[in-house]
Amino acid sequence: MSTLKLLQATDLHLQVTPDTTYQAENPEQRWQQVCAHMSQHAPDADLLILSGDLVHHAGEVAYQRLKQDISQLPMPTVWLPGNHDDTAQMQAVGDAQLNRTQLILGRWQVLLLDSTAEPDGRGSGALAETELAFLRQQLAEPQAEYILIALHHNPVSVQSRWQDAIKLQNADAFWEVVSTSERVKGVIFGHVHQHWLLNHQGVPLFSAPSVAPAFKAHADEFQLESDPILNTPAYLEYSLADTGQISVNKIICPADTVA
Repeated sequence: MSTLKLLQATDLHLQVTPDTTYQAENPEQRWQQVCAHMSQHAPDADLLILSGDLVHHAGEVAYQRLKQDISQLPMPTVWLPGNHDDTAQMQAVGDAQLNRTQLILGRWQVLLLDSTAEPDGRGSGALAETELAFLRQQLAEPQAEYILIALHHNPVSVQSRWQDAIKLQNADAFWEVVSTSERVKGVIFGHVHQHWLLNHQGVPLFSAPSVAPAFKAHADEFQLESDPILNTPAYLEYSLADTGQISVNKIICPADTVA
């Protein structure tokens, strides 16, 4: 049985300058930890997905730095926007590969959705009608045997009052479309700054831990994660089997990965 190796890193929250902090920590340094670890330990990955909140309202200069970092990575990379991103700037800075909305990897088709429509100023987002139409078409006319969907906002509850208030606002419409195809074998998301393994309507869901500082799970109000292990920069490594199964490992990136 052959497998594909896919990486997910999310919620970088890069700032205007590399020395600017976010939640009292340096996101640039944390991102460099992740880059160094991926380059050393997963150079053979088939794909890296950066699943949103790549910058923190930081403008084109931060995307340019990020694009330069990506060019040094040994694996192909795609990105999608989160609620703190500027989709127009991502389109302008990114090349055709970075801005792809779908790609084929062996028996798998990966669909990358923009969930930043209808922002409410608090962090929530939605899939625009055009995104739902794109998803509907891809599921009706699949290009591979299995489908993996990636988006930024969580389309299910994560048992946190404040985070569930800013999840995908039209999650019901999303799941109505997903239910039309048995080829969807997984959904991955970011946004919550936590690692989750969930299931909805028989579809596995996975969220990657954040590169930027983590948020405490199961909290009614916003809280930063106090556990130093849970707050260490991390990413996920997925194995996509040619039989349609997905397995995942959480990869923690110690500070000494950056020489």
